[in-house]
Amino acid sequence: MKKQLTLILMVILAFSSILTACGKDLTDLNDNQREDKEQHNEEEEQDEQTVHEKDLSPTPDGDKEIHEVVLYFSDNDMMSTYRVKSEVEVSNEEQIAKAALDAWVTGPEHEELTGLIDSEVIIEYVDEVDGIAHVSFSKEIQYNNLGSSGELMFAEQIAMVMQQFGFEQTQILVEGRIGETLLGHLYTGKPIVAKEPESYQWVDEKDSQEIVLQNVAFRIYEPAPYTNVKDRIVVRGLARVYEGTVLYEFEDGHFILDEGFTTATNGAPEWGEFEIIIELDDVTNYSGRVILYEESAKDGSRINELKIPVNVKD
Repeated sequence: MKKQLTLILMVILAFSSILTACGKDLTDLNDNQREDKEQHNEEEEQDEQTVHEKDLSPTPDGDKEIHEVVLYFSDNDMMSTYRVKSEVEVSNEEQIAKAALDAWVTGPEHEELTGLIDSEVIIEYVDEVDGIAHVSFSKEIQYNNLGSSGELMFAEQIAMVMQQFGFEQTQILVEGRIGETLLGHLYTGKPIVAKEPESYQWVDEKDSQEIVLQNVAFRIYEPAPYTNVKDRIVVRGLARVYEGTVLYEFEDGHFILDEGFTTATNGAPEWGEFEIIIELDDVTNYSGRVILYEESAKDGSRINELKIPVNVKD
């Protein structure tokens, strides 16, 4: 009987040891599983964060291309228009023309050139209709005050930008509609015809000349007031006069010693270049003055006089 009890106890103890060992193994397994699961969750969170950061990061511009275009801007005095090369970035070639006009609206980087309109103006679209470029501006374009000469420059610059894309004519629209006038001066009911690109100098060819004397009709490069001259007087500058006709006199305070006229390269409202040479016929040692003027288109009266005093020396 004792032997049977002893055997039963030994079986019970052995079974208890087995259960204890199994319980420990199960506990260790659960701990390992929890650690694995926690690590897996952490990895998933890191992956989600990485994806989120990628979504917030800028999209690369690898599919965009840079194209060189020619833009047209006036000088700071709004006397002439010049050509400049620029670069635009577009996704496809169909966007180049609009991108060029957007760059034109932004304005030039060159310090001697200026843009004509406010940057708030938007190019709504560029389209082709029967071979004519249609360029639609937002309504803000009508808030610009350019005057007659500025409005003419505006139209010709738009037409010249589009000319490089194969359009010899450009129709200007506002909010998709054609109007008889844009800013009250230039008729825009019909397309603007582009000139030859060679009609405009590159900005690098622009002479940086100092204006020594000016009024509303004349801007003089030489001579400066009270310059000493000998044998002859060279008067050179810009004029914005009716039909480009520049009239002049040279007098000594008592008598008119010379008079005549020349024709500037452009008539008003544009500025045109001119040059006058006055021979002095060996008369020296006195003070005189060159008087520039124009005749009124209304009544022929003498207007916009500009007097340039000089000293005639040996």
